Amino acid sequence: MCLRLLSPTLLLAAASALAQPTQTVEVAGRLFTLPSDTPVIIDDEPGVLADLIGRPAGMQLTWLAAGNGMHGNLPPLVFSYSVIGPVTTQDPLRVLGQEIAITGDTVLEGFSDPSELVPGTPLVVAGLVDANGSLLASLVERRGAQGNKFLLGGVVQETLSAPVRARVGEQWMLIDIAFTDCAGGVPALGDYIQIRADSIENFQAGDVIDTLSSGQCANPVPFGTAGAQGSLEGLVSTVGPGDSLTFGDLVISWNAATVFEFGGPDDVEPGAAIGVEGVFQDAGHLLADSIEFVRPVVRFEAPMQPADVTPGEAIRPFGVGVFNSPQLRDEDGIMANGLTAPTQVEVRGWIDRLGDRFAFRVRERGDADANDVSLRAPVAAINAPTLDMLGLTINTSGALFFDADELPMTPGEFFSQVQLNHVVDISGATWSAPTNTLQGGSIILLGYEHTEPLPGTAGTQVAGIVRNYGLGDAIFFDGFEAAP
Repeated sequence: MCLRLLSPTLLLAAASALAQPTQTVEVAGRLFTLPSDTPVIIDDEPGVLADLIGRPAGMQLTWLAAGNGMHGNLPPLVFSYSVIGPVTTQDPLRVLGQEIAITGDTVLEGFSDPSELVPGTPLVVAGLVDANGSLLASLVERRGAQGNKFLLGGVVQETLSAPVRARVGEQWMLIDIAFTDCAGGVPALGDYIQIRADSIENFQAGDVIDTLSSGQCANPVPFGTAGAQGSLEGLVSTVGPGDSLTFGDLVISWNAATVFEFGGPDDVEPGAAIGVEGVFQDAGHLLADSIEFVRPVVRFEAPMQPADVTPGEAIRPFGVGVFNSPQLRDEDGIMANGLTAPTQVEVRGWIDRLGDRFAFRVRERGDADANDVSLRAPVAAINAPTLDMLGLTINTSGALFFDADELPMTPGEFFSQVQLNHVVDISGATWSAPTNTLQGGSIILLGYEHTEPLPGTAGTQVAGIVRNYGLGDAIFFDGFEAAP
């Protein structure tokens, strides 16, 4: 049982939780209040929900909610990590060859400064796995010593037949064991795999993992059952055809009734982190009722100079710093190589809880043109006729206004409805660098207000990052609510 692995402090916390029989788990934008003795699996070890009290948040959860929500009628909640092993490179940070994105949303345990994570440091990492071989970390925990097992989950980028090897991220492994659930019995290019291996002493970048003990093909977000509700979280793997995206092999589609939050349909890009609510049409296809970006999206189209790009580190549209990220798609090599001449550049990304911005796509858009610029971002201050967005002044004088359905608005209607943190889109505007101002153009009030987590319901396929393992308020005994 996992209880034997906990410290005395955590044992006391778990015992206290069992004295208060429910806990509220927050995952994928939903709150599930469950008995504290609900069976769980924590990194392949059986236990109960109370065992999680005192643990750092950020593990992944996969769970098919079922039954009536009372004691004795729930399947195990499966909590897991993505990578367990040593740091193999420090810059960029890789663990077992997987590039790790640490942001203001990442829970750090056992350290506070990523510069402490030198090669060889033993880490446990959980997060959302990208199809490009990287990981958007929700939890990075430093361990005192390397355990006896390596864990690695990710997408196969390359294979070899003699010897039989596969590469996930930058990590090669010898796959000479039987894999489960793989077409043909062995992992193929593009498969999402999960492996466990005996740890290797003094493991370094470039070493091959040749100690596999188990392996399987899976999907980063599990399939469901036709007619079941789904509450899922992941990184977009592909976009299209039509109004659809994928999490690995799971297809998510949307229609005119789908509600978007923190972004819109044209913000859906490979590498973007989103949560989805909807109904499974069949095991591999979910029709979304809502799609919520995990954090607010930002978008820029700006004239940029070579000095506005620090290759591999950051790009500065309108002087606003946007960091490189492992989830970046950089088709034109701008972030990798910089600019050699003035160029119009489009940058798409998101904002973490500390206000730092990270790019997930950068594209070249022709010759530099300060008279045709764009910005999409949350509103930080309102003082009609101006807005403040990301430290930039938006002078709306002479602009045309539209609502989220692209129906015309008057300036008065716009300023009576716009609120702080609403996402606003400006296009076709003019940029003045000396005054740090965008002026004119078309302005669309997109809104995309963030909602607080909502109560979850039984019968839902749940997959995502757990942000809270805390205690619930409701108290149940033998399936009946106790009197206060």
